[in-house]
Amino acid sequence: MTTARGFGFALLAGAALLSACTAPPAAEPPAPQADSSAAGVVSADFEVVGGQVDGRPERIQAPLGSLVRFTVRSDGADGLHVHGYDKSAPLRPGEPATVEFRADIPGAFEIELHHSGPALPSLVVR
Repeated sequence: MTTARGFGFALLAGAALLSACTAPPAAEPPAPQADSSAAGVVSADFEVVGGQVDGRPERIQAPLGSLVRFTVRSDGADGLHVHGYDKSAPLRPGEPATVEFRADIPGAFEIELHHSGPALPSLVVR
């Protein structure tokens, strides 16, 4: 014989079990995102004529983790060099040269032409 008290206990236990089964799951932390996807691509094109860089800005800003791409066209043979990242490319007359790298070192870096001497804009990574 079931008493009202036993029936009430069974009802409460069932309700607790049901609410535990239907409770929303604990929120999972979001998956980590790669810095590079958020930072994007920073690119700049330069032209060197007569050993001088045409229309260059003072600085190029790049977010830390971004992909940096410099393309240079020159009317003479030279060498492109990015200090700090130690990236370089030979320049041949009329052929574009590209240097590409991940901006994973914060700071300010010179970009220069080895033979003709002029500096391209500096790269600032933050």
